[in-house]
Formats: sequence, structure tokens, C-alpha cells
Amino acid sequence: MSVKLAVGDPIPSVGLRATDGYLLNLRSWATKQPALLLFTGGPTLAGAARRKGLKAIEGLAAGHARLHEAGIAVAAVSCDSVEQQIDFATKQQLPFLLLSDERRSAVEMLGIETAADGENVNVAQPVAIAVDRDGIIRAMIERVEPEALADQVIRALSEPIPAAAEDATTS
Repeated sequence: MSVKLAVGDPIPSVGLRATDGYLLNLRSWATKQPALLLFTGGPTLAGAARRKGLKAIEGLAAGHARLHEAGIAVAAVSCDSVEQQIDFATKQQLPFLLLSDERRSAVEMLGIETAADGENVNVAQPVAIAVDRDGIIRAMIERVEPEALADQVIRALSEPIPAAAEDATTS
């Protein structure tokens, strides 16, 4: 995977449309409280990418209450349209927002790998990004294990930034 950003980098400022109808800026949204952004293949993909994406979404939904209790905002991001995401979120009864990166601006800025399924281009493998209230990336989880995701994010956001990453942000 070729993720461009690393722990200690600020989350980019990019606007994405949410399933609640609002346009959210990732940086502004993440600085209101610690946040987890799960970039995942959308429900319109087929095959292995769809199965991995659905498992990651299910794991996030299962851990949502613990993340909410820890004060962590949650959103999932795919390259599907807002309409497709609204339909999916309604059917799945998701307790968190889905954000549409239909133009793939966020995935390109972050360097998240995409895959094509015909004309549909979406996130190839789920990637979770934990961001603290200063908008700084605290964890990049490139191999999402759905059952462990909530615990990994809570731990990442409760521990201090590693010294190497902290040095990079102050120089």
C-alpha cells in the first residue's frame, strides 16, 4: 500500500458529502473531537474488495458504542455516491455517518489504494485512520481487523504520539 501520510501528519483539509446531507471538511470535523475515519470499498463493489469492506463496516458498527463512550467520532468513507451510501446506511442501520469521496480527492491526497470494478473505482482495502482533536494522525491501520478495530483506535488515541512522529511535527 502506498499511503502518503504517516502518524504525526495533519489530516488533509478536504470536503466530503455526508449521508446526513452536510458537506464536511475532514480536518474541521476531526478537530471537534478525536475521530476514526474508515476508508473502505463501497457497497457497490463486487468480490473480495466488497467482502473486506463489509466486514470492516460491520466491525465498526459493532464497536461503535465503545468508540462513542470514549468520545471518538466515527465515519466511514467510500468513493460511492451519497445516494448509494444513504441506501446502504439505511439498509444496514449504521450508527455513524458515511462520507462520499466520489471524486476520490481524499483517497488521492492520502495515497489510499483504489481498485476498479468496471467503471466503479473504490477503496481496494479498508484503511482506518485515527485522528486526535488537533487534527493529527495518531494511527494508520492498513490491515484492518474488524473485531479489534475499536480497541486499536481507543488505544492509539489514548497513548502519546511516538517520539519520532512528534519530532517530525515540531521540525
